[in-house]
Formats: sequence, structure tokens, C-alpha cells
Amino acid sequence: MDPKAAVLVNAVPPYGHILCSEKWRTSSLIQRLRYEGVKIFFEEELGVADFHLPNKMCLLYVSECDIIAGNGYKRKLVCYRNARRSFQELVLVERTRLSEQYFSDVQKFVVFDLGLFMLPISGQTEASQLITEIVLEDSPG
Repeated sequence: MDPKAAVLVNAVPPYGHILCSEKWRTSSLIQRLRYEGVKIFFEEELGVADFHLPNKMCLLYVSECDIIAGNGYKRKLVCYRNARRSFQELVLVERTRLSEQYFSDVQKFVVFDLGLFMLPISGQTEASQLITEIVLEDSPG
């Protein structure tokens, strides 16, 4: 890993800001975060995490598509758990009508097998509300 990448993997954004994986740039989640006043820095070198928050928390987002597509998300989760020792790790998992039948298996894997914290969300709108609340709640003043 080059030195720049190592720094970014452990980077903590300033209050009121998030570091976000480049793959989210055009998503409705990002549009909503901007609307709510969260400042966003995009980066390609965040490692496995999708978002870094100012309170030394990083988030991984497991979408409905990831869950329905099969067990590929498990490898990503294991890498996420192994890579984030200095951050509080949180996994956001979409729990929808389509992913409902797989949800308990995902929950068992994330919480019991990997020992990660997990929050079920209904989609990107709810995820943006949660991220906004965390980021703006921790902002000074």
C-alpha cells in the first residue's frame, strides 16, 4: 500500500464533513447529504469503507442488491472488519421487501460471526438521515 493510501484509510474528516468513496458520487444518498448541509470529500483510496465520519466512525453500506446477489458481500465484510482497528465500525444493511428473506442470515453473520455493529435501514434516504444526524450532532457549536 502506498503511503498516501495508508493515510487516507485512516483519515478522519473535520467536523461537519465526511469522506466518501468515489463510487457514491452520483447517488441519491449523497444528494440528500448535501441538501442537509453535510460537506463531502470524495476519495478513491478509502479501502473497504464507504464513509468516514468525523467521530472516528466508518461505515460500510450493504445494499439490497449485494444481499440478493449472493454471498459476495461476506468477503467485503470480512475485509472491512480486518482493516478498521482504529475506527468504530458500523454496517448499514438495507432491509427491504426483497431482501427480507435473507436478512436474518446477514444479521447473524455481521453481528455474531464478525462482531460488528449493524443497523438495518430501509434505503439510501434513511442512511442519509442517519449519517447527517451523526455528523451534525458531533459538530461543535
